[in-house]
Amino acid sequence: MKYINIANRSAFVESIAYAAHELPTGNTMPLTHQDIMRQLRQQNYVLVPFALPSTVIHDAMAAFFRFLDEPQAIREHIDFTVAPMHRRGDVGFKQRDPADDSYNDSKAFFHFHPAIFQRCGAFLAQHPVVNDFMLKAEPIWQAVASTVHDLLTTLQPPFPGLVNRVFDTTDVHILLRFLKYNWQQSGKYLAKPHFDAGSMTLAIAESGPGLRIGSGPHDLTPVQQQPGHAIFMLSSNFKQIMPADELTAGWHDVIQLDETFIGKPYSRWALVAFIEAHGVTALPRTETHKWFQGETRPISP
Repeated sequence: MKYINIANRSAFVESIAYAAHELPTGNTMPLTHQDIMRQLRQQNYVLVPFALPSTVIHDAMAAFFRFLDEPQAIREHIDFTVAPMHRRGDVGFKQRDPADDSYNDSKAFFHFHPAIFQRCGAFLAQHPVVNDFMLKAEPIWQAVASTVHDLLTTLQPPFPGLVNRVFDTTDVHILLRFLKYNWQQSGKYLAKPHFDAGSMTLAIAESGPGLRIGSGPHDLTPVQQQPGHAIFMLSSNFKQIMPADELTAGWHDVIQLDETFIGKPYSRWALVAFIEAHGVTALPRTETHKWFQGETRPISP
């Protein structure tokens, strides 16, 4: 994972459209089953290789910010689900405001899935900014799918059928979230403490530090980033496909550490993939946010 500053959007140069690639036929994950399980037990996350050129992420995030400048009707046109049984299947643009719900963070995001090309082809042909964003997002989604396939293949021996629980479906339930957090006071939450609602999460890139992960509120720890890696952690639904009593989902939050972005159009961006098995139901937000007690003072990193 690499920090990439895209505050100056005008400095970006258009890049070529990247072609999709298929999932590999073999497992290229260098980590063993024991490696992954040990790190999940010890720290609730694993740094996994994610060998995607930073220019691909750089270009996609720039395209996302150009997309955010489009009129509201265009931003909100793409709106469907690939997973009717849970909210992790929602595809398209969403805006969240804490005034609407105590669990909400102040953020805007877009969930990408390659099904957009089939379902919204005519719309994309008429809106080049949106189409450019989708073309630049697609190779990242493919790289995520490949990485997740390798991870699940490595984890599968004690969990028969694990790979198929995610991939044996028409629209694989992997959503790529392009995320912009709005500014907050330094030391305050950008993302309130929570478990993710899916089966597992892959945090791919972010503009700066602030992510903390633990098993609960008592052991939240800042995550150390490494170039060429992504952060893998289990989400609230993982036991429906990986019934392992020794593992827990990654309780995590994001705090604002860099005051230089306060008052700017955004304070932080991130690129995250949410992975959910098909045929499962999600836990309610009262469970995924069950230990959040509100925010009354700055948080120590």
